Amino acid sequence: MWPFGKSAEQRLKEAFEKNPVLSRYPLTVKVVKKTAVIEGEVPKESLIHLAKIVAEGINGVQGVDTSGVKIVPQQKDASHATAEDAVALAQAALEKIKADPALTANPIDILQDGDRIIIRGAVDSEAEVEKAKALAASVPGVKEVDVSGLMVITGAAKLNVTDDDGDVVYTVKSGDTLSAIALHYYGSAARGAYMKIANANGLDDPNKIYVGQKLKIPGTVAGPDEELA
Repeated sequence: MWPFGKSAEQRLKEAFEKNPVLSRYPLTVKVVKKTAVIEGEVPKESLIHLAKIVAEGINGVQGVDTSGVKIVPQQKDASHATAEDAVALAQAALEKIKADPALTANPIDILQDGDRIIIRGAVDSEAEVEKAKALAASVPGVKEVDVSGLMVITGAAKLNVTDDDGDVVYTVKSGDTLSAIALHYYGSAARGAYMKIANANGLDDPNKIYVGQKLKIPGTVAGPDEELA
């Protein structure tokens, strides 16, 4: 159940792997203290800018460090014609969505696949799903907007509290149980779901949580469908 089935770092890596330009180059990415740290080699400066824009589209990333990216010119490089185009639409869509008061605090990732914008994450209502879709569709050049990965979760913005890794953290409230918290984030209250949270937070007894306790909501490589059922 995205966006809580994968960590910010895993979603960042996925975004780089799926980008038709960046996937050509030996780049490594990680998230440290909410900063996307990118290292490797590219043939020109515009690709560093491209990497920065892609990283900024990932929820939980608040800064981008590209100091570890070196420019190593190559004799043959066709990226100059597509580097800027590869994220121009996503950048414009991100700016529109984050400027909207109803959407700015929600956990949302924005990716681009050609002339298609992909919006994934969580919002508070179906009306906000339609608003995000309409804003992205209003960007000149966008021919399709995919919101199939945009879920409706009541209080989505309140769930968007992240730790230094850019991953979600939940503060326990009166009446909470670990299974109920797992259901809210993963869509499953099964043992596999709540024990994942328990193990990530060093809880020997999943029944013992207390009001005010901060719990890291871990992601998974494959997502929760496989590992949390």
